[in-house]
Amino acid sequence: MADGLNMSRRIRRTPYTDRVEALGVRGFSVVNHMLLPKAFETSVEEDYWHLRAYVQLWDVSCQRQVEISGPDAGALVQLMTPRNISKAQVGQCLYVPIIDDQAGLINDPVLLKLAEDRFWLSIADSDLLLYAKGLALGRGLNAYIHEPDVFPLSVQGPQAEALLAEVFGPDIRDIGFFKFGWIEVEGTQQLIARSGYSRQGGFEIYVQGAAHGPGLWDLLWRAGQAYNIRPGCPNLIERIEGGLFFIWQ
Repeated sequence: MADGLNMSRRIRRTPYTDRVEALGVRGFSVVNHMLLPKAFETSVEEDYWHLRAYVQLWDVSCQRQVEISGPDAGALVQLMTPRNISKAQVGQCLYVPIIDDQAGLINDPVLLKLAEDRFWLSIADSDLLLYAKGLALGRGLNAYIHEPDVFPLSVQGPQAEALLAEVFGPDIRDIGFFKFGWIEVEGTQQLIARSGYSRQGGFEIYVQGAAHGPGLWDLLWRAGQAYNIRPGCPNLIERIEGGLFFIWQ
């Protein structure tokens, strides 16, 4: 059997795949039918120490969004999680385990409250969209459920805030932990959250519109040279050390 990942149209590239390939990606995993970079030219140990000291740019487009909107959007989200979302505020992120009728874990996304009647679920690896659609249909709920054209890009490491403040302005520093705000990118407003799959500090930019992804990557990459930026991905050592574990379906 040949080594490597055999590509097909069932596996989706991202707006940043060309960039990570040019920067020496050595392997991918597949999450939510989409490519997730898993290794670069450096070792896991070297990547760990770099992440602890500098800043990295991660392609995490595989964190697909399930958007739920409409009059019954909040009721539908509450049906899926034991977490009480009634006090969630617009601009807040929440970790929300999603369970089935037997309290089995289906997914563990981050919920972003965009409006009183509009939510994103930034999901782990399972078809949560189909589960949400089934619940809404079975309960007769008035909610619109779809996967929006959103491709997250993560900026992680202790120098992430300084880099983003230089590129997008000092208001970046006012975004609280697990909160989000908005930045202007190529004449568009894009959501940016203080969150991410490392404990070194960082942000996730939820880029709306695939066409804006490559330009944003290039903008951050150029500015990041002064901060010793590297491409990266969730680091095995750092995530275990920080208690950040995956769920497996």
